[in-house]
This record gives sequence, C-alpha cells and structure tokens, in this order.
Amino acid sequence: MSFSSEVKNELSRHRETLKSHRKILFHGMFYGSSRKPNTDNEAVIALYEKLATEFGNERFSELNINGGDRETGLFLRGVFLARGTVSDPSQNYHLEINIPDESKADTLFTLITESGILIKKGVRKGRPILYIKESELISDFLTFIGAGVNSMEIMNAKILKEVRNNVNRVVNCDAANIEKTTRAAAKQIADIELIHEKKGTDFLPPELRQVAKLRLQNFEMSLKEIGEMCEPRLSRSGVFHRLEKINKIAEKLKNEG
Repeated sequence: MSFSSEVKNELSRHRETLKSHRKILFHGMFYGSSRKPNTDNEAVIALYEKLATEFGNERFSELNINGGDRETGLFLRGVFLARGTVSDPSQNYHLEINIPDESKADTLFTLITESGILIKKGVRKGRPILYIKESELISDFLTFIGAGVNSMEIMNAKILKEVRNNVNRVVNCDAANIEKTTRAAAKQIADIELIHEKKGTDFLPPELRQVAKLRLQNFEMSLKEIGEMCEPRLSRSGVFHRLEKINKIAEKLKNEG
C-alpha cells in the first residue's frame, strides 16, 4: 500500500457526528470535481458514496467556510481525499493537490495560505496544481486535516534520513582521514628508506633517528601514538616537525642525485 493510500485511509476513518461537519467534508470532496473522487482508494470511495447519499441533492457553488480552523481542516480533508496525493517520505517529500478549475485552485490556495500553511502554485499539462515539497510543511498540512499519525511518520522519516546522513558523513570523514594518514606515512617511510640507502642507518642525529625507527616499525600509528613511544615523550607537533626535518634531508639527497 502506498503512503498516500495510508494517509487517505487514516483520514477516512474519522467519524463526524455533526451533520454540518459532514456537509463541509462532502463539500471539500465535491469541490475538487463534480464527479467521484479521482482515486481508486476504496475507503475514500465508500466515504464519498455515503456522504453523497446524505447530501447528493445539495449544490455547492461558492466556498464559504466561516467556522475557523476546525471547519477549514474538514473542508481541506475532503479536497485532499478527492484530489490529493503525497509521496512516501522515505523517498522524497511531495504533497500535491490537482484542481482542474483555475479559479477554484486560486481560491483554495488563498484558503490554505491564510490557514498558516505555505503552499505553492504550479501548472502541469495546462492544469493548475498546488504542491508542498518541505517535510515540515507537509507534516503541518496533514496534521491540520486530521492525519496526525502519518504526519508523525513524515517527521520520523526525516529524523532517520538525518541520522543516516550524519553516519555517512562520519564514515566518509574517517575514511578520508585514514587515507590521508596512510599516504603521509608512506611518504615518511619512503624518505627514511632513501636516507638509509644513501647515507646509512646511523646518518640521522639521535633525535631524528628515534622517530624514524618508530615510523618504520609502526606504519599504522598516528603521530600522537609515535610521540607517546618516544623517550622522552613528544607531542604530535613535535613528531611532525622531526618528520619534516627528515623530509627536507631526503629532498636534499634527491637533488644531489
């Protein structure tokens, strides 16, 4: 079952005890089109037919919602049931309402924005659409029309995505640091081996010789760990500066041929 169907099933389960509220809900479903709702969702069709039996002879012309957020939410629930879709939040964020009549679409746009929910207008195949692409705004809209459970699903999906993205960033950062450390260690070992080859293992002064020996024996160690093994102990920057001196000696030997 699609996420959109789950939302519509949740909305269809509401039972309005007041006739005036059921009439507003039906008005919303009828507002989107003069025909049955544009959906194959059985729960929505059943609700529409039930309301059509009760209010089928009514004719709704002008949009006249005067009861505040409760009635506005009911009306928009009807509109969404008949003409709305919402994407699976694990894939992307997209809520859309298709209204064939441009004038009705403009009126609906005003009603939604005046309710404090930012929605955008667009055109697809020559027909107006209203849509939302921000997870928080979609969640707000679904809560407003009565789909609180699935509204939470959107926020949960967003949190899960953020956690995964953070984990991926950490993993990528660690991998990049490991690669950088490995390249640096390989270069340092190459410098030391060049010096040993050209000048012998005793060529370096004692303080550099100690660091060189530890680096050769411990390829995987960080500079901090090498410093902790030195006698006396060195800071990370101390080890770095000694390896830099070794590098300069190696570069000089290279230039000498």
